Amino acid sequence: MHNNDHDKKQEEHLISEEFLDTYEGEVLFLSQDLEEIVEQMQSDDFSQETLEILQQKLDDVSDVFLSSTYTQHVSPIFKELAEYVAHIEVEDFSKFSDAKNYLCEIVSDVNTYINFYFVERTFSDVYLFQDSLKNSIEFLKRAYSCDLGECEEDDGSELDFF
Repeated sequence: MHNNDHDKKQEEHLISEEFLDTYEGEVLFLSQDLEEIVEQMQSDDFSQETLEILQQKLDDVSDVFLSSTYTQHVSPIFKELAEYVAHIEVEDFSKFSDAKNYLCEIVSDVNTYINFYFVERTFSDVYLFQDSLKNSIEFLKRAYSCDLGECEEDDGSELDFF
């Protein structure tokens, strides 16, 4: 029985290595694209086209994670972010540097994570990353809504110090 467990773990390791090997090159290109998008967002070259490209790249990241049973549960969070980005109007969004900077941080975090996972193969708790990303997206949504004047008084988008 012990030998069977060892064989199963070894097989899972090989499957995950094959999966990571398969997508490593694609992730390297995605990573470079995400870095360029962040640079564009931080410059005066930020346009609606930049957001459209970001949406597509986030969908691509989601598709990579959807390709394995080990990571498919993370895929929806990237889809959610891509859908949110699709609804951002660059003219409004550009007025609010905090929201734009926060989106840049989120995209940078996604980029860092996919590099850790697929390239460096440094595995951290995927659920922790998923929860962190989900919280970051929710905070961005609330903060941007408040910037647009569409927030509730106590919506959690601001920190209170006592």
